[in-house]
Amino acid sequence: MIVVVATTQHEVAGVQMRLRELEGRDVDVLEPSDTRRLVLAAFDEWAAEPVAGALRGEGRVAVARPVDGPRLEAWMRHTRPIAFSERLSVCFAWSEHDRGDLPGLIELGPGGFGSGEHPSTALVVDQLLGRIRGGERVLDVGCGSGVLGLCALRLGASRVVALDIKADAVDATRRNAALNGMERQVEATNAPLEEIDGTFDVVLANIGRAAIVQLAPELVGRLSPDGWLAVSGISSSQCALVAGFLCPLVALECGTSGEWSTLILGRRPQIPVALVER
Repeated sequence: MIVVVATTQHEVAGVQMRLRELEGRDVDVLEPSDTRRLVLAAFDEWAAEPVAGALRGEGRVAVARPVDGPRLEAWMRHTRPIAFSERLSVCFAWSEHDRGDLPGLIELGPGGFGSGEHPSTALVVDQLLGRIRGGERVLDVGCGSGVLGLCALRLGASRVVALDIKADAVDATRRNAALNGMERQVEATNAPLEEIDGTFDVVLANIGRAAIVQLAPELVGRLSPDGWLAVSGISSSQCALVAGFLCPLVALECGTSGEWSTLILGRRPQIPVALVER
């Protein structure tokens, strides 16, 4: 197995030394972009995951990957960067794919949930691309890895409050904000939604039908008069049902990709309701 540590040029020497201290072999350095460095070292299969875990415990971005064969091919497919448009892309920090020319790059570390690959997440990103104008305050309910809030910031939003009931998701969101230099713009918390003060220009809830229905009054209550709410993780057949629980908001748009849909709502009609195939 290979342990991969995502770091910077300034920290490469220290990472190399640490991997050798842990009995890593064949230590090598890759440069997938101008700012990202990857330090790779070979370990016995039984040792790689514990070593990567220990390095994460030290605050490093570290994972273990296969050496070769079909498992490595699958790994490389899974870690391929995702380009959403000429303005935004998402990539795991440890990806060995070249990404020097990727636009608006957001890098993600270990932990949390959501890399932009799942259709329900990608549908919300599509809405961010079309609707963020700059300066918005964003509430991300069920933030997972924090990817949606970070994408909103990259597109020009000014501030994100990110909520999740899972401590791992909150920790991952904080780490990912720091990884992208956005820690001062992100407040990640496991506080209940009803304890969040104020209203937001954008509210994102990629949490599935049951959770949306349960939190509907709070989601509506946190939306500013001219703001928009995106709920995702639902099927197209559930859009009308979910919209009914979010009154008095009105449906503005429903985007669909395969069996997944994202519903956009606001306090007043802006455009006719549309079905958008991604």
